Amino acid sequence: MTFTIPRPEWLGEATVARRGENAGFQMYTREGNDAVAEMLYYVFEACEQAAVGSHGMVNLLKRKVRELARTHGEVHDTEPEWAIVDAVNAYCDTRRWAHISRDDF
Repeated sequence: MTFTIPRPEWLGEATVARRGENAGFQMYTREGNDAVAEMLYYVFEACEQAAVGSHGMVNLLKRKVRELARTHGEVHDTEPEWAIVDAVNAYCDTRRWAHISRDDF
């Protein structure tokens, strides 16, 4: 089974529809939500294109979250971290990988 990588503009739209315009990943701004979507798009695409395993994905995710925190510090708040975990675990399900937790990144 392959995972269809959603476009960054779309990645959080289901959550946005449920919780309001800026709530895709529970960041303070739409720009923050877009930055998280782009980060996840990059991570998922790297997993698909370079055959990165689950440990490689977690390491890449850690690095990208640290980079994102430089401009959007709220990425380490509880709600954004859980939203990221939910998105990553949905991807992990498609690869039959173990789920991650907030402690992993």
